[in-house]
Amino acid sequence: MRPLPNLCSARAFRRVALLAGAGALALSLGGLSAGSAGASTAHASALKLPAERTSPTGNFFTLEAYDPPTSAKKPVANFKIKVCTSAHTPADTTIDPALFTLSLTKGAPVAESPLVASKPALGPTPLKPLKCAEGWLGFALAKGKTVAAVDKTISTLEYEYNGKISWDVG
Repeated sequence: MRPLPNLCSARAFRRVALLAGAGALALSLGGLSAGSAGASTAHASALKLPAERTSPTGNFFTLEAYDPPTSAKKPVANFKIKVCTSAHTPADTTIDPALFTLSLTKGAPVAESPLVASKPALGPTPLKPLKCAEGWLGFALAKGKTVAAVDKTISTLEYEYNGKISWDVG
């Protein structure tokens, strides 16, 4: 049996690999807003997006975007999250944003606040098996001297229900 001929030259292969790498980079940066591009570079080494976690109950949580605080006077951290249920999810399952908290390096965890979340905000959503819901979670933070100082206090986004899943942000 003869081997198949190589239909792609080495030069063409390198171009395809370069374009694939550029495309992957563009997709990874796609979740950043113009206001978050500079501040999110501080988190680039800690947080790779999208970041998927599986809950103890078998549902899938994907952190799709992080929009860090842009004001020191009224700092808000926003996270875009997608939740998908598994085939084994009970029919009465509801995703509740109140089960998300934001841990800080100093002080008590911050509860999710739908009033400060970017639009569309993730609200309490009933989910049948193999269905998804997505939206933004907002967290109002304490004032700081600078945006960078506020941003450094953010540690971990957490979801707790029948166990805990988390994303290291800072």
